[in-house]
Amino acid sequence: MKNILIAMFVLGLTLSCIVDNGGQPAENGKLSGHASYRDAYTSANYADAGCLIYAISEADFRSSGYGDLKNVIERFQGYKYDYLLSIYNSIDPFRNSKMRDNFDTLSDFTFKFIRGFKKLTGIVKAVTDGTGNYTLSLKPGKYYLLVISGSVKSDNLAESKGNIGYKIVDVNSAQETIQNMIFQKYDMTGIMVARNLSGC
Repeated sequence: MKNILIAMFVLGLTLSCIVDNGGQPAENGKLSGHASYRDAYTSANYADAGCLIYAISEADFRSSGYGDLKNVIERFQGYKYDYLLSIYNSIDPFRNSKMRDNFDTLSDFTFKFIRGFKKLTGIVKAVTDGTGNYTLSLKPGKYYLLVISGSVKSDNLAESKGNIGYKIVDVNSAQETIQNMIFQKYDMTGIMVARNLSGC
C-alpha cells in the first residue's frame, strides 16, 4: 500500500510539472527600428517614410523551399556596383552594352524573386510612418527581412519602386529588438546620367 501511495505521488508531481511548464506559449517579441536615407550631397540622414519591411520566420522560409534571399540580394547589389564602375571607367561601348544586358537580366530575375518572396505564407508586413519608424510584434525566433525603400529608387526593374536590402535578425520573447536601415540616394545616379548622355 505504501508503494502505491508513493507511486501516485510521483505520478501526480510529474503531471503537474508537465502542465505547468508546457501550457504557456512564448510571449511575442517586438521588432522595431528606423529607416532613413542619405542624400548624395549632404552627410545628413532623412527619414525614409513609406519604407516597406517584409518579415518571415526562418522556419516558415525554410519550409517554403524558396531561394536564398541573402544570396539573391547580395549578388544583385554586387553586380550593380560593378556595372556602375564600368560605366564610369570604361569607354568601350560594346563592354558597357554587354554589362547592361547582364545587369538587366539579373534585375529581372531579382524583381521576380522579390515578387514571389512577398507572397510566401507567413510573411508579415510593416510600413514606416512619416518619421521613418516601424514596429512589428513577432513570435520569438530568427527572421529574414526584405526591405524596400520608400524614398530611394533606381534605374532598374528590381528597384524601380524602391531600392532593396535585407536583414537577418533574432527576436526574443518579451523583448524589443532594434533594427535600423539606411539607404544611399546616389546609388544609381551615375548610371542614369551616363545613359542619358549616351542617348540610350
